[in-house]
Amino acid sequence: MKKTLMIVAIIAMITIAGSMIYYFIFFKPGQQKSEIRLQEQKLELEKEKQRADEIRIEKDKEYKEQQELNKKAELAEQLVDLTNWYNEAMEKAYENYKKSWNEYCKDRGLAPDSLLPIDIANDLGEYYQKELDHIDKLYQNSKDEIYKLYD
Repeated sequence: MKKTLMIVAIIAMITIAGSMIYYFIFFKPGQQKSEIRLQEQKLELEKEKQRADEIRIEKDKEYKEQQELNKKAELAEQLVDLTNWYNEAMEKAYENYKKSWNEYCKDRGLAPDSLLPIDIANDLGEYYQKELDHIDKLYQNSKDEIYKLYD
């Protein structure tokens, strides 16, 4: 019986030693490698998320820059249209002034662009100046409104 107990004790110690060897040499290092791989995967996912965020931020920035460029282009286009209108209105006012002047000359039997009496010339000049002032006022108001739209 003593021999049997001894054999059982030796087998138990060998089994325990084998289990410890297996645990420390095979199982524990494998478990640590798995944890390291898991941490590496987490880091990789975090990097990918960060890259995706950077790309999204860059695209948002590009979109905002494009919107700003579009806004500036629209502003410039409206200002060009307004300036064209202004120039045409000024030319038309001058043509009306000149036409009225020449009609007064014709009514008096004078050649076009002749000198008119001072009171008629002043009246025509005042009317022409009022037209110019009105055009300037409309131009400035329209310009202010355009800038308000794009601020």
